[in-house]
Amino acid sequence: MKRAPFAGMLPSGRLVRCPVWMGAKLKNDDPAGVRAVFALDPRLQQDTLPIGDFPLCRLLLSNDSNYPWFILVPRREAISEIFQLDVADQQQLWQETTVLSQVLKDSFDADKLNVAALGNVVSQLHMHVIVRKREDAAWPAPVWGRHPAKPYNSEQIAVIRERLRLILTDDFTFLEG
Repeated sequence: MKRAPFAGMLPSGRLVRCPVWMGAKLKNDDPAGVRAVFALDPRLQQDTLPIGDFPLCRLLLSNDSNYPWFILVPRREAISEIFQLDVADQQQLWQETTVLSQVLKDSFDADKLNVAALGNVVSQLHMHVIVRKREDAAWPAPVWGRHPAKPYNSEQIAVIRERLRLILTDDFTFLEG
């Protein structure tokens, strides 16, 4: 593969130059306005509860009441890495992640938020936004594999959904259930 020069602008206004491999997919090549049908990975379906949709992402709640643990999944087919999204979708993903993070930090009185897109077990691109408190079950260690998941009961789910319903008003559609 040959390299082609690439120049981009950072949010700071600084110009950066880096090589891009020729043939790298920089945009979604679907016909205008046509997208493949979104399908949620079976592991995410099994381990989460659907909350609703931002313009790009499906918002899920991890069914583990040890931590308020939310997951954003871009509704795009066959995407496992952020760079595979077109530029507009990358920006939208970060915008939705930022909005959700701000809302959760305030609403759940977080001491810290853990935000990550790992994908080692589930390859479908998804962004974890986990509310951390100094008194949580795993603090200060990572939450992964620390304690067995403790599923929410229906009352706890209703409380979380109602809390989010009060603060996620713009550009968010709740799924029933």
